Amino acid sequence: MRRQVLKWIMAIGALFIIYIGTELFLMYQVKPTIYSTVKRWAAHAPEIEAYGQKWAYVDTVDIGTSTLTKFTEGEGPYKDQMYYFPGRPVRPAYIFVPKAGTEYYKYQLSTFIFFYGI
Repeated sequence: MRRQVLKWIMAIGALFIIYIGTELFLMYQVKPTIYSTVKRWAAHAPEIEAYGQKWAYVDTVDIGTSTLTKFTEGEGPYKDQMYYFPGRPVRPAYIFVPKAGTEYYKYQLSTFIFFYGI
């Protein structure tokens, strides 16, 4: 019985290490991770591309009365529906795509270090 439990623990540990390694590799390559892709599928959010890179889905947010600026550097089928908060000189930290009303899908560029724009 102990051997069987040990085998299960080792198998689960190996899968965990493979998953974490894959996530880190994807972040290093500046690509959306497995977690953000599954989260995007669950939210039925579109896949967007800007600056030649696919952006990772973060969450669905309610903007409320805030004003967004039209994003003109987008690519792909959703390039006309991309917005951002003004104020970033070079590249926005987040891109928003309208969902319904004042709700927007929020995207960010995947980064290896967990801070954007530092």
